[in-house]
Amino acid sequence: MRRGLFIVAGVAALSLVPVAYALLGQHGVKTTRLYERYPAAASAGGTKYFAWSQNSRAHPSHSDAYLKRGSQPRVKLNTKGFGYLGGIDPPMVAYQQVVRGNSNIKLYNADTHIRSNPPSGVNTSAWEWEPSISGEWLLYGRQSNSSSNQRVILRNLPTGIETILDESFSFREPGQVNGDYAVWIRCDASCDVVRRQISSETNTVLEEPSATTYQYGAGVTSTGIVYTARGGKACGNAKIVRYFGVSDPAGGTVVADLPNHQDIDNGYVRENADGSVDFFYNRYLCNDDSVADIYRIHDPHPGP
Repeated sequence: MRRGLFIVAGVAALSLVPVAYALLGQHGVKTTRLYERYPAAASAGGTKYFAWSQNSRAHPSHSDAYLKRGSQPRVKLNTKGFGYLGGIDPPMVAYQQVVRGNSNIKLYNADTHIRSNPPSGVNTSAWEWEPSISGEWLLYGRQSNSSSNQRVILRNLPTGIETILDESFSFREPGQVNGDYAVWIRCDASCDVVRRQISSETNTVLEEPSATTYQYGAGVTSTGIVYTARGGKACGNAKIVRYFGVSDPAGGTVVADLPNHQDIDNGYVRENADGSVDFFYNRYLCNDDSVADIYRIHDPHPGP
């Protein structure tokens, strides 16, 4: 089942780790034999929210979306069809629901347990996918059913005003919106991550060490710090790179290095009350596409 175009990307050792910076540990969050992907996480009032998508042993080709709020039992978000995350801005969760080949964005209120549609105009007959929500902003993708035209759209929910951040017949993937910032992935000759400051309408393409570098699976903090996977055209040996932290050079700082022959798909940032950041991502084996696990790194002092 198509969620959106899937990019297979890997990495060569394209960036040097600063001498004074120790790589961060990678901690398993969902590491069963199921296909666990598309993490989203948030924290509010001491309560942690975590959402993800997974299949089951009985139905390995079917994916559902789930939310875990604190110690409460998990909630299945999609009421029918296939379910994929998504983003969280407590108590709201945005997710994708695919029914009979039609993909739409849905919202779930964890306080009221009410599922709803976003405002009119978000869902169309086209393929809407990978939503992220923060305050009044909804970031999502839309692909035409009649062509490969893809858009990354930022919508102001109260006003209904939409801004097309990117549009192409090449691959475009929405990432995360958080506060005054949004990120997305654009793939032409290679894949780049673009950061948008919403208030100034300024786009910044993250600087890379080579024109053939691939960057993907990005998340962003509310202050604009970006975490992204870095790789090459082939799968394997991916790294996680941080940009715009207090000590980061223009080309970013490598903060984690995956084991050989593993790579990353989607990533998502959670900011914690103590100023630390957790970056969640799903990790998969290059030679076995039947298993994917969710991991996180904990960055105690990323910067302002």
